[in-house]
Amino acid sequence: MLPSPALALQGTNDVQVEASKQLLSEDRYIEALAVAKDALRVDPNDYRASYYVAMAYMGLKQYDTAEAQANQALMQAPASARASVEKLVFTIRSLKQGNQDVSAADAALAEGLIGKAARLYEDSWAAGRNAPDYGFKAAELYADRLSQPVDAARVLRQIRESLPGSASAETAETQLKTLQPVLRQIATAQVREAAQLSLADARPVLRAAADADPGFAEIYRTQAQLAAASGSASELEFSLKELARRNLVDLEFLAALPGMASLLEDPGFVPQLTDIIGASQTEMLRTAASPRGRLAFLARLARDGKLTLFMGARQVKGTSDYRLWSRRKVSSVQPGPSACDIIVGLSDQIGASADAYAYMPANRIIDLRPANARAVRKGPVVELGPTSDGWQMTALTLGDAGELAQPVAAALEQLHAACPRPAPKKR
Repeated sequence: MLPSPALALQGTNDVQVEASKQLLSEDRYIEALAVAKDALRVDPNDYRASYYVAMAYMGLKQYDTAEAQANQALMQAPASARASVEKLVFTIRSLKQGNQDVSAADAALAEGLIGKAARLYEDSWAAGRNAPDYGFKAAELYADRLSQPVDAARVLRQIRESLPGSASAETAETQLKTLQPVLRQIATAQVREAAQLSLADARPVLRAAADADPGFAEIYRTQAQLAAASGSASELEFSLKELARRNLVDLEFLAALPGMASLLEDPGFVPQLTDIIGASQTEMLRTAASPRGRLAFLARLARDGKLTLFMGARQVKGTSDYRLWSRRKVSSVQPGPSACDIIVGLSDQIGASADAYAYMPANRIIDLRPANARAVRKGPVVELGPTSDGWQMTALTLGDAGELAQPVAAALEQLHAACPRPAPKKR
């Protein structure tokens, strides 16, 4: 888009100046140049005439002449107009550099240097960010010839953001939607990789995921989980701010973060958290992260039909199979007779070995006191360990709701951590 500031009327060439300005707005560069030159002949010292001559030459892509005329206008301009003229000088120089890059890009493309050509076309677009055709050419090469969809998306986002409301912005948005499935696939793989790393090692992987798909919420949730697991309150504060900026604050998610219950007792952390999510939500989070809140979370999942209970005994050696097993729907989760017990209500039988039916009552009590009662997440399964009555394996399974395995495991781990350990027996 050509800069066209409102320049105050002055002198005897006002009619020509205004006419050239109108012609430039209609992209009639040859006619605009002739009229602007007439204005310059009438008053060679009128910076407005030099300005519009420069704009006309710029529209005609005669950048050397345009730059010389713009510099002349800059020398003539009063202080009140210098900013507009300086902007024109910068635009012309950017387009001039971009034009040189385009020539080099065309030559590279003709020679078969596709990667070099893509970079040079991108440089041509970036020089002034007002020649989107070069950006689209770079994006096309990145996506179709180089299998670099992330680089293509970067350029398309620049076009969309630099030229809002334009036809080019609409075209960029359409092309981004075409690339979105593969960008999400790339980002998803990188988030999964990052989730297995330490926070320090995960940072560059998560940055790469954000380059691919900056709107993918799991990037920022995974960053928060890793920050919480690192034990650094400052890292967690940074991640929570990122969630808040992106309107991704969810109290159930925050309550499931490692160590959140302890942090909510930290007088240094709570004011920072309050600044991020507000006093009301901080108090709601305090409730949600408490043992009572974690139990209520599991109870809601049970009511919604999201949980099933698997129990297995007589494991087949060398396998994960059990000769005696049962899987039933969980209908309720309630506090047990002690603070360390959970009563899991059972309903419909989903499957069982032939001899298992007699061993499955209407509910089970899960004892959180033993050290081996800690929840272990394995995909959509949260293993709870053996029971005191002979079952080798107890596990909550989530089926199609596998994304809930992490918060379920976190809730059980928080309940386990809050359960008082039995005092060691004196010898």
